[in-house]
Amino acid sequence: MRLTIFISTILVATLLLGFRHLTNPVTITGHLKKNPKDSSAFVDRVLVFVKGDNKILAKVLTDEKGDFELTFTPKKEKSFDFFCTGLGIDTLLIASVTTFESDTPEMTFYIPGQVKRNAFGKVLCPICKRTDMVYKIQYGDAPIMTRHISKTGDTTYSPIYKGTYQESCIVGLAKFFCDRDKAKF
Repeated sequence: MRLTIFISTILVATLLLGFRHLTNPVTITGHLKKNPKDSSAFVDRVLVFVKGDNKILAKVLTDEKGDFELTFTPKKEKSFDFFCTGLGIDTLLIASVTTFESDTPEMTFYIPGQVKRNAFGKVLCPICKRTDMVYKIQYGDAPIMTRHISKTGDTTYSPIYKGTYQESCIVGLAKFFCDRDKAKF
C-alpha cells in the first residue's frame, strides 16, 4: 500500500510539474576573419551575437585576433543567426545555422560574409535560403526612398528603388539586403 501511494505521488507530481526537455549548452569557439575578397573590415573588438527566434541568446567581444568564445543554451529555435557589429560595421549577418554538429563546435566566420548563389547566379539569403526578396545594396550620400500608398490610405516608405536597396552611408561592408528577413549581409 505504501509503495502504491509513493508511486502515485511521484506520478502525479511529474504530471503536474510537466516534463522539461533538457538540452546541453553550446560553447562555440569562433574565429572572425576578413573576407579575402574584401579585407577592409576590422576583426578586433567586434561584438558578435547570436539570435534565435528574434531573441539575442548570447553576445561577446572578439579579441585582437578576431577570436571569441560564445556559450548559450538552445531551446526550440528553428535557426541560429550570427551577427556582428562594431566600429565602422553596421549590424551585419555573417552566418545562419540550423543545427550544430557537437556541443563544442569550432566555427570560422568571414566579414563580410561569403555569399552563396543558386544555379541561376542569384544571391541566396543565408536565413530564408530564397532569392526573390534579396537586393543589392547601393551606397550614396542621398539615398532615394519610395513612397507606397495602400488602398486604405496607409503610407509606407521603402529604401528599395529600381531593384536596389538604397543605403545612406558612403561605403559599407554589406553587399546585399533581404527584405523578408530585414538582414544585411
